[in-house]
Amino acid sequence: MSGNSLVSHPFINSYFEAVSNKFGLTPRESEVLRALMILGPNNRELGDLLDVSEKTMKNHIANILKKTKTNSTRELQALVFRETLVPVLLSVFQSTNNHPAGIPFDAALSGN
Repeated sequence: MSGNSLVSHPFINSYFEAVSNKFGLTPRESEVLRALMILGPNNRELGDLLDVSEKTMKNHIANILKKTKTNSTRELQALVFRETLVPVLLSVFQSTNNHPAGIPFDAALSGN
């Protein structure tokens, strides 16, 4: 599956929609966030991909950072990871009480 098809995949969209709603992102900011997280392009490439200027893209990203109270796209990526993927993984691992490294889930959480 290519990165471009992931940007619009229904399963992925549902998680980004939840993050977007939580932080009050506009539909365009949500689109920028998905492309940034999945494709990882720089501002110019992201602007080209979404058909806006680099300056407009910087403004969108600045607005997203402000709304999410993050200081960088790296911090934003960590936030989105925590808000989307971690809950899904926790749910799966808790339901099986198993950790991908073969460590019982409860011990993995406690660091033992």
